[in-house]
Amino acid sequence: MITDYIGDTPMVQIMSYRNNELFVKLEGNNVFGSAKDRAALYVLTNLLNEKVITKEDTIIESSSGNMGIALAAVGRQMGLKIKIVIDQSISKINKSLIKSFGAEVIEVTEADSNGSYLKSRLKVVQNYLEKHDHVYWFNQYGNDLVREAYRETLGKEIVRNVPDVEYIFVAVSSGGTIGGIAEAAKNYREDIKVIAVDVEGSKLYDPSTKKIKHFTGIGSSVESHNFKSAVIDDYIIMSEVEAIKGLDELLQHEQLFLGESSGCVYMGAKKYLEEHNIKGAKCVFVSHDRGERYFEMIQELKKLYHLH
Repeated sequence: MITDYIGDTPMVQIMSYRNNELFVKLEGNNVFGSAKDRAALYVLTNLLNEKVITKEDTIIESSSGNMGIALAAVGRQMGLKIKIVIDQSISKINKSLIKSFGAEVIEVTEADSNGSYLKSRLKVVQNYLEKHDHVYWFNQYGNDLVREAYRETLGKEIVRNVPDVEYIFVAVSSGGTIGGIAEAAKNYREDIKVIAVDVEGSKLYDPSTKKIKHFTGIGSSVESHNFKSAVIDDYIIMSEVEAIKGLDELLQHEQLFLGESSGCVYMGAKKYLEEHNIKGAKCVFVSHDRGERYFEMIQELKKLYHLH
């Protein structure tokens, strides 16, 4: 099956910075385009093997993009019924891919109290669960299996790829990815530092922020169970302008066309190393996906921020 090719993504060394060696884990090379492929495959396989679900059940999830795509594609491969709750911020290409992979889409149109759509999407999920039987909520925000998926796959790959890694930089959102990576890293060697990278407008580290967040692949308006459970050593918050400049830098210097959160994490790693005067360290940053799914949005943001 094509799902056999999820995982074992490239670890590439790129330009050094302040004598620190920088490596990037290219999760966009997963077959359906993002790190979320790993969780979709791991969790659904586990649920079927443990008979928590059957092929007669419906899997429902709230997603702004990558998890919806991953569940739709992996679910189609497994013969499962997938229902994805999205909102108006989703890109046209992501919505099209979810539908093309055979998932049913429920679109939320009303913003929540935070001015975003996450709480509204979750409310729709809860309402659906209350009204229908034989439905399983995938729940990337609170399902411990999601964190386990990243511990057993991506986290272990990182320390296997770069055994003497000292710093791992990961974008934060629903919390499962960074939580699982942190567990694997700390189990391997306790002194590895896991640094969360967030974006301005996210409420994870700045609950009172009034900034508008345009990025969809990083940050959140609520703290999830998986985020709260993650063992994170430190964090840094980046602006969307810094992230876009980082994407251009990676494109021009490394010919890597990466997704929006990758620009945040790359620039966050550089800024963190500089602010803490770190030199001579081996550092990994995780690139969650490729740039195609965000191209139109990034071009619009460049206009908004007067970037050329």
